[in-house]
Amino acid sequence: MNSQICFAMHPTDEREFESVLLCDSSIQFISGPRWKNEIPSTSRSLADIDSYCIVWSTSDTATLNADYIPSCNDWYCRSEYATIQFLRSEMDDLVITQGRIAVITNECEGFPLTSVKQLEKRFRKLRNFIKKNYRNSIVQWRNPTIPYRPSQPNRSGNPSSPDPQLWVGPHALAWLRQNPCRRIKQSLHCIVEAVLIANVSQ
Repeated sequence: MNSQICFAMHPTDEREFESVLLCDSSIQFISGPRWKNEIPSTSRSLADIDSYCIVWSTSDTATLNADYIPSCNDWYCRSEYATIQFLRSEMDDLVITQGRIAVITNECEGFPLTSVKQLEKRFRKLRNFIKKNYRNSIVQWRNPTIPYRPSQPNRSGNPSSPDPQLWVGPHALAWLRQNPCRRIKQSLHCIVEAVLIANVSQ
């Protein structure tokens, strides 16, 4: 399985998502994938974790393997196939960034099949939670530094068509509606931005 789902999560959306994750007592969070020690620090709170989070279930695999990289004096996780990768949304006053969860179990030599199935089931549960509670096709991407250009057959426009791949959390949607200057971006300082479609229903 090689799959991901992209979203925009307000901190309140993320707290709700965190509570779904923590329903499983085996879940641990790791700031990753580079660590200062061979055995990473873990937490059951996203408040302790960087924007790139490894979601690790100890019931899938009891330990994670890492390789030492002398040039940067770090350990690099080589067991990400046994985890869910969670890139968290970030925010400032006017921008919320796109995040995602992803799983890659295609190349997991030595990872037990039962654990693969368990991990994929957990990912599907999280993906289904997002699709049930978030909304897609409600933002359009645009580059504000170039002229407006309507879409035509075989040519993208500026702004783009509504994006069906980006799922906007309910609190992120409310936050966007509070101020017409607010945007979604790939990173806080990107030029290209996603804008809420004006006629999106409540």
